[in-house]
Amino acid sequence: MHHRQILDMALRELPAAKAAYLSRVADSLSRDPTLDECSHLLYPVLAVAAVGIEPVLEPGECAKLVADFLVANADSIALALYSPAYLRDGPATMGPWAARLLAALSATILDRLQRGDLVLDEPKVWRFGGNARDDASFPYGEQDEDNA
Repeated sequence: MHHRQILDMALRELPAAKAAYLSRVADSLSRDPTLDECSHLLYPVLAVAAVGIEPVLEPGECAKLVADFLVANADSIALALYSPAYLRDGPATMGPWAARLLAALSATILDRLQRGDLVLDEPKVWRFGGNARDDASFPYGEQDEDNA
């Protein structure tokens, strides 16, 4: 199995926009020469972390952070990947590494937000609703004009 297929299978379960973003991140990672010797360690961790990665950073920047994380933790990730636990439990074994990757990405996003280098363009969602009262006067009930 080609190692990228591990990630591609995980992307099938995600919304299209997030899957496209992570595919661009993976494309950037595949061109990174620092990962030539350890790219096979990357995809199992990224596949587990994929559901929690939000498309906030540019794909190239996210790929750089992921590559830096992998280079810093390659030996430990390899121990988990080649352990009997991975054969027994599969992707769940990569859960702690995925959580650490998500924490590293989140820290970068929060730092950039705090510095003002990053602005999220989240739309405001206005929700209007009534309450569980039985009378029909809420919210714009007819009132006596004398009391209004």
